[in-house]
Amino acid sequence: METYDVAVIGAGPGGYVAAIRAAQLGARVAVIERDRIGGTCLNRGCIPTKAVLQSVEVHRTVAQADAWGVVARLEGFDLAGVRRFRDELVSRMVKGVETLLRAHGVAVLRGSASFVDPHTLQVEGEGGESFLSARNFIIATGSVPARPSIPGLDLPGVVDSDEITRLEEVPRSLSIVGAGVIGMELATVFRGLGSEVTVLEMLPRILPPTDKAVATRFLALAKRRGIRVLTSVRVESIELVEEAPGPKLRVNYSRVGKETPPSFVEAEKVLVAVGRRPNAEGLNLEAIGVETERGTVVVDETMRTSLPHVYAVGDCVGGAMLAHKASYEGEIAAENALGRLRRADYTAIPYCIYTHPEIAGVGLTEETAKEAGADYEVATFPFTANARAWALNASDGLVKLIYEKGSRKLLGAHVMGPWAGELIGELTLAVRLGLKADEIAGTVHPHPTLSEAVMEAAKAAVHGEAIHYFKRRRR
Repeated sequence: METYDVAVIGAGPGGYVAAIRAAQLGARVAVIERDRIGGTCLNRGCIPTKAVLQSVEVHRTVAQADAWGVVARLEGFDLAGVRRFRDELVSRMVKGVETLLRAHGVAVLRGSASFVDPHTLQVEGEGGESFLSARNFIIATGSVPARPSIPGLDLPGVVDSDEITRLEEVPRSLSIVGAGVIGMELATVFRGLGSEVTVLEMLPRILPPTDKAVATRFLALAKRRGIRVLTSVRVESIELVEEAPGPKLRVNYSRVGKETPPSFVEAEKVLVAVGRRPNAEGLNLEAIGVETERGTVVVDETMRTSLPHVYAVGDCVGGAMLAHKASYEGEIAAENALGRLRRADYTAIPYCIYTHPEIAGVGLTEETAKEAGADYEVATFPFTANARAWALNASDGLVKLIYEKGSRKLLGAHVMGPWAGELIGELTLAVRLGLKADEIAGTVHPHPTLSEAVMEAAKAAVHGEAIHYFKRRRR
């Protein structure tokens, strides 16, 4: 039986990063993966969806080529080409991670792992079972799509967020249950591919992680682009309806809090995107004394579980289910397992939503600032006043800063607009370091760039108004 310094269960963005970091620190490391290296992120989530989204973005760019004085003929999508680009990108990224693991001397074991005792794992793979022991373990088993108790969920044509990336054809119509990050991203993708899209959400608003004002502004844009969004509705059931020219799925729903007759929408496919739930099943954690709570592995700020030599990271520990959060926690767990002391700080964990336009944010929203009793103020700057955004023909959106009254310390920042996911990096650093709006406003930003919108929003916070945007004062 092989013995390791660190054994990592799961090779997604939390697990493989933990394995590499442990190896960098001189440990003998093994990682156990029952599926493909890279986990949901590389194989079914972040990477394949962004590949298809890029195809949609290119289509959108060509469709409006005349705005730049370019004459182009648009014939639509070559779906085989879209799938090829998607699959080649996924394959390249997975092979890249496999190469990194090999280069760092990490042993990769294929199969399902479960604890035999606190220091021994049993691995069930295609070649049978094997055993390994380790001084420290890091659990990084991720999450799986949540399945609400809706009658008809098992009908053919009803898919989850993992399955929809493997569809070989674009449905003419798609109903999406859930208007969270996954639901609205995939609504953007499939509307861009030509599907008629309807989104049903039980809450009165979409995109709960975002600032409410930003989400409301995005909703208006989504509807303008042909995405039908129904909020405050509860899906009661899904049924198969035989209609010409072919069978359809009927999603029956009711209005939350209202006594109204049931309504329905019909579509070729139904995507259930009500979020994901932590996945720690089959590890035999209870038998070795690792504490769990409603399926979530309980950890402290060092990512240590109730057993001192067992750590857990990523989606399986709950909180924001983000690949970059998992990687951050993976590094922390690896370092602590090998004798260092590092604590997780979630003050500045950014989120990115790859809709059109993109949305990104970090720190407090205006709602959470109110709930926390913060004495705050808000400053904004619209992309309609940014030259680079107009050059991209993408001037929808804004930068919104939430800062402490008096000191002007940045508490949160939210961006909706072109390349929001890239712009949020500067603001994440600012929130993490406790910078003031003055320090951003006083930093020279290159021209012409989208990043100037961040600087201008900070100037609005410091001076009461931005340089390149005049907001008429009320008398």
